[in-house]
Amino acid sequence: MTPAARRAVGSHALASIGMSLPWPLLLVLVWEATHDEALLGLTGAARMLPYVAVSWAAGRLADRCSRHRLVRLTLWIRAALLVVVAVAVATDRLLVAVLAATACIAAATPAYPALGAGMPRLAGTGSHRATELLVTAEVTSFVVGPAIGGLMLAPAARPFVPVLSAALVLAAVVVFRGIEMPAPTRSGSHGSALGVVRTMARSGPLVHALLVICTVSVVCSAASLVLLPLAEEVWGQGETGFGIATAAFGFGGLAGPLMARLGRGAAGNAAWSLGCVGVPLVLVAVSPGLAWALVPLTLVGAAAVQVEALATETFQHATPDRYRASVLGIGDTAIVAAALVGSLVGPVAASALGARGLTALLGVLAALLVLDARRMTVPARTGIAVGKSPAPQPVRS
Repeated sequence: MTPAARRAVGSHALASIGMSLPWPLLLVLVWEATHDEALLGLTGAARMLPYVAVSWAAGRLADRCSRHRLVRLTLWIRAALLVVVAVAVATDRLLVAVLAATACIAAATPAYPALGAGMPRLAGTGSHRATELLVTAEVTSFVVGPAIGGLMLAPAARPFVPVLSAALVLAAVVVFRGIEMPAPTRSGSHGSALGVVRTMARSGPLVHALLVICTVSVVCSAASLVLLPLAEEVWGQGETGFGIATAAFGFGGLAGPLMARLGRGAAGNAAWSLGCVGVPLVLVAVSPGLAWALVPLTLVGAAAVQVEALATETFQHATPDRYRASVLGIGDTAIVAAALVGSLVGPVAASALGARGLTALLGVLAALLVLDARRMTVPARTGIAVGKSPAPQPVRS
């Protein structure tokens, strides 16, 4: 793998963690100010909405312009918006902070399609390894950023959360300096948007993998938000307990690659990983205290990332080269739309069913997917990936 490819992956990891890090703080600030389940859900959904609204277009854009310039532009915009978040939090302008953080997510949407589509030329013979690291950075940053933010919810640390976020993205700008990822060669048509959708719809394994990952995305997104009422009302640990639980859920994602060694073949790994999302969530629901829930939450985080990885391999195999950046954007739209549903429905459903009841129901839903795991064909690793992790929402899941 080339040094430029390493720096591109490192820059993306820094920027992705930076823009994800403030969301647990924003959730807690909204909850403290309103104690309104609907507003809590809307705040969580604000992190998802830009992906749903513009990811499909961002993927098309990444097939048509200079990729390194596009990535560099998104980095500068993200850094500026996170400075706005820092100032807004410091001056108690919560609405401005949430809107700026949401705009930061929107500005970031072209970066992953551009990097993913341009990585083969940038990394050369090390493309497979570089792509694997890029996907890992994308997936884990979506949960590690909120996990770090969750550990910084103590009152003394809160003012430093948005400052650290902006600093990480500025560091990403520096790391990305000098990297060149030219626009793709225009040999023939890139295909219409309708053609991309038809290609996806005609692939049975791709459709099935997308349905599985969307369901897991709903489950994990809702579960990540339900951790707040669980911590406050069931375990009696308040916002500090929420931060610790969020961290366990998020850092568990780093162990996702280990899950691949525990199954037998593609179908076995899929069944095992899906079971390790569902069963531990049921254990979280019946846990008498936070300490009892930490190991199951860590396992859920790891298993959710592995489900994403298995779905990604299906995307890699089933998608033609000429459509990859576009399919990446469309896949993001579908997966994050599912997480958005989980964010909106989760807090309200927890109010109706109770935090324990909803967590148990989510676990059962994930476990039922095991029955259909063998239809999720995961071929040999090739090409470039699509998707985002469904693990803790801020707190993509």
